[in-house]
Amino acid sequence: MSSSIDLRRLGHLVLLSEELHFSRAAKRAHLSQTAFSRSIQSLESDLQLRLFDRGTRSVQLTAAGRQLLTQARDLLRRADNLNASAQYLANAEGGELNLGVGLMAAHSFMQTVLPRLRRECPGLRLNVEVDHWQNLLRHLEQERIEFLVGGTGERHEDLRLQDPRLQVTALPSRQTAIYCRRGHPLLVADSPVQPQRLLGYPWSAALLDDTSVLQLFALLGLPAEQQTTAARQVVAKGLTVRQTEALVRQWLNPRRDATQQRTNPDVERLQQDLGERLGADVKLQHGARGKGRLVISYSSLDELDGILEHIR
Repeated sequence: MSSSIDLRRLGHLVLLSEELHFSRAAKRAHLSQTAFSRSIQSLESDLQLRLFDRGTRSVQLTAAGRQLLTQARDLLRRADNLNASAQYLANAEGGELNLGVGLMAAHSFMQTVLPRLRRECPGLRLNVEVDHWQNLLRHLEQERIEFLVGGTGERHEDLRLQDPRLQVTALPSRQTAIYCRRGHPLLVADSPVQPQRLLGYPWSAALLDDTSVLQLFALLGLPAEQQTTAARQVVAKGLTVRQTEALVRQWLNPRRDATQQRTNPDVERLQQDLGERLGADVKLQHGARGKGRLVISYSSLDELDGILEHIR
């Protein structure tokens, strides 16, 4: 048995175990079928084991091949990690990191951890996949990601027991609260709200910091049909808590028209006098620089004729 194992040939072992077809496996390895077959034969010769049973129409792993396949994949993964670590050190905080983030953890992770990681490792290329933690767990098993951050509830101990290959670290828990508008049916219930009742209402989930909670309380003071529009303004303009509260007050108490707020007594008296003389509704819109507009309203052509008679 050879004392050294060619990692390239181990890669060919994995490819053939996946395709169970020499031609397709050789194509994936970018080799001719003859060269690929010779590589598998050399590996079997080095290991002094028959790894595949070859038939006229099929290729199957032997029992020894199945046992070595798991170790081969692990060895190739470790070699890839070694290469990545060496490249990371050579590039001084460079390299590539593939990670997964659960739906509930995405907000806080994206807002806090990622910016800090980019500042401390500017040369690191991050590939972040956001999905349900159970889907991410499958991707971890398939080695598509290197680790995941997600909320598994109380199941992290079960995960550790079910798969000893997993290293599970419990992060600090965060308090969860449910916010709803004043007068919502959930608030008038006689008994504590059960989780099943929440499924009967549309809802969304987010991780809120102290600022977001204060903004949310301010927005809940608006009518339900205005809350979504106001929230979009808060996000788009990046409003502070004070600015959010001011926006809510503005929506709850809209300002009257400036011409209605400051009416000149002389203008108001003239407006009333003209209305009495013409027998019509008269509005004078007087500007600050002496310019303005005179609006005479009528409801029929006969009324208009009467107004014109007074003017002539």
